[in-house]
Amino acid sequence: MKITNTFSVAGRCSETGALGVVVTSSSPSVGARCPWGKQGVGAILTQNVTDPRLANIGLSVLEHGLGAENAIRAMKESTPFPEYRQLAVVDAEGNSAVFTGKNALGVHGEFAAQNVASIGNLLSDPEIPTEMGKKFLETEGLPLAERLILAIEKGFQMGGELDQEHSIGLLVYKDDSFPYVDLRVDYSESPLDDLKKLWEIYGPQAEDYRVRAVTPEMAPSYGVLGDE
Repeated sequence: MKITNTFSVAGRCSETGALGVVVTSSSPSVGARCPWGKQGVGAILTQNVTDPRLANIGLSVLEHGLGAENAIRAMKESTPFPEYRQLAVVDAEGNSAVFTGKNALGVHGEFAAQNVASIGNLLSDPEIPTEMGKKFLETEGLPLAERLILAIEKGFQMGGELDQEHSIGLLVYKDDSFPYVDLRVDYSESPLDDLKKLWEIYGPQAEDYRVRAVTPEMAPSYGVLGDE
């Protein structure tokens, strides 16, 4: 059985209110289980021995305006196994909260500040979450997706997990109910490099895809066969 040994960052852009999460793991397809968000509500990470169901509980609490600390409390109280969970929340106001259960795997750490929360387990260095959070704060002014990539890159540079990372996911919500960015590398020998390549391709097109959904009559050329 493969356990989700993971490190991750949740963040908010103070200028635009955009919310996002980035997460990496030695397990496959981490982007399908750990990062969650909702436009105008918050960003949530649920990991370690992961229970994805907790994210819906946290988001429901945030939708009622009860904030990050209450979302963490509700997620802890709703599971019979809080000691196995590691959680992080950033709400729509930029308040953050984190939780690490006593049975968190290996070396673990957490960090919370205004507009950012970061957590990790089975780490090569317990300071990784703190340094990722600081990196996020230092890059204010850049697009949120880029800040999240730079933050998690800091974790890789510090040694990351004890095991080899294989998957990564990046999720950003801006003005709409659907994600502005939802990029995943489900299994790779170089997941961060692959994510950065994906962002180089998708980033310049992200707004075009949003326009096609919201105001298709103003959409630019699709650039495909048959498009005139």
